[in-house]
Amino acid sequence: MRLSLSQLPGALQKGLAPLYVVGGEEPLLAQEALDAIRVSARAKGYSEREVLDAEKGFEWNRLHDACNAMSLFASLRIVELRLHAAPDVAGGKILQQLAASPPRDVLLLVHVNKLEWRTRSGGWFAALEAAGASLYFEPVKPAELPAWIGARLKAAGLEADADAIRLLADRTEGNLLAAQQEVQKLLLLQGKGSRLDVDAIEAAVADSAHLDVFGWINRIMAGDARGAVRGLELLRGEGLDIVPITLMLALGLRQLAAATALKARTGTAAAAVEAARIHKANQPAYTKAVERASPNQVLGWLRKCGQIDVLAKRSQAQPQAWEELLTLTLAASGAAKRKAAPARR
Repeated sequence: MRLSLSQLPGALQKGLAPLYVVGGEEPLLAQEALDAIRVSARAKGYSEREVLDAEKGFEWNRLHDACNAMSLFASLRIVELRLHAAPDVAGGKILQQLAASPPRDVLLLVHVNKLEWRTRSGGWFAALEAAGASLYFEPVKPAELPAWIGARLKAAGLEADADAIRLLADRTEGNLLAAQQEVQKLLLLQGKGSRLDVDAIEAAVADSAHLDVFGWINRIMAGDARGAVRGLELLRGEGLDIVPITLMLALGLRQLAAATALKARTGTAAAAVEAARIHKANQPAYTKAVERASPNQVLGWLRKCGQIDVLAKRSQAQPQAWEELLTLTLAASGAAKRKAAPARR
């Protein structure tokens, strides 16, 4: 079964498929689909999750064993496989076997990067798609971007005229992650219920230089812990809502997650950052983050963002949410690791 992102919520309400293959050329959409599937699975009792990275030399029996292992802690489990490239012959056979006989009490999530059409039209991919569901995201075409941005603005509680939406589309140059960050920045600056025109977009660009939310995120990525802490203090001092700030950090961490996953395929941090379609102005900072962070660390930071978001939406827990965001800022910027390192003599 092939699904679009808009079809996924309805399909999940009807029930979970035994397996999903998700990915393509739009990392933001793939990540949102995976997040939605995980949330639905957790609500249905899938309380344990195992992640396998199928890098070069991956032993495919590990996937077979993970899907068929008994758990001491949970009767329902998620097994997630990250494919950095199309599997080899052995991997393809294992995937087809799992598709033919999906393991009981296990939800299998297969996350893929860009795949050629021929790869997706047969073999292991077609077997997974037939046994469960697939969501493969082709690049959003330039002509489709304004409508996509308009829908995201509406979902965030903002309205914008056609000229303002076209300006946003031009500024983000087809990068959906950048466009979503701009939407969150506008929500942060203008507030829910605002109606935006071109002047409001231009004013937001000027205001963002003062608030420097992206600068704070870049300092985290660059490993500048002291600067990141100072930036967070300034943001809090401005009286800003912590919810969109946390969401913007989560978007940045999703870009970082994509880049760390791509590093195994590209060979270098810089090439991985470029392949993840991170804006050129931000690439130096993200390259440093990819060099020091593992994929599992980044996923842990993303989970922490989710926990902070829950706290932030409870008014009495706002101070705790800010403290947790400070702790996350220190961890993601590498401060905790440096502090734990033994002193050189």
